[in-house]
Amino acid sequence: MIPPPKKIQKLIREAALPDQDYGIFRVYKHRYTGLPRDIVVYQCPDWCNVIAETEDGDIVFVWQYRFGTDALSLEIPGGVVDPGEEPIVAAARELREETGYACTSIELVSVVEPNPAFQGNRCFTFLARGCRLEGETHFDDEEDLEVALVKRDDLAELLDSGQITHALVHGPLETYLRRFCRRAETSSKTSMSSE
Repeated sequence: MIPPPKKIQKLIREAALPDQDYGIFRVYKHRYTGLPRDIVVYQCPDWCNVIAETEDGDIVFVWQYRFGTDALSLEIPGGVVDPGEEPIVAAARELREETGYACTSIELVSVVEPNPAFQGNRCFTFLARGCRLEGETHFDDEEDLEVALVKRDDLAELLDSGQITHALVHGPLETYLRRFCRRAETSSKTSMSSE
């Protein structure tokens, strides 16, 4: 662990003034002691993503239209963690709703802060194993997704090609490749060398 800096102090927040409520997030103006202007922050719920491995070794992706970029985006399934819902439960729910797939096991891969400059929420990414198609999709009103299966061995090339541009998808997939795929490759090589 890297120790925190000694000279930078946490600022004291005097007030949080709600400015706008947009349903999926609220905009607040925060007043801090010693700062010449208010700081605008977004209050967003936590989010979750799922790296879903099928029994055949594919990774379940979705194509989704994104309003901010006005473009299609290749992503892993994910969404909002509902109030009172555990992130792991939300991840399994989002996987089922967006793809129709269910899993036999699920574990945490990473937790990141999407944009701590002006957001306070977290994005949890889970690895779901033993996934198989078990039902119909159930999209939210603004969603229209299409499932795409990608071979696990093609992930690195897919990331390097620039086809995956969503930072909250790209980073966790890099972590997955480093922590889970390399470990599997190492154990496979070790078991073959001991034979």
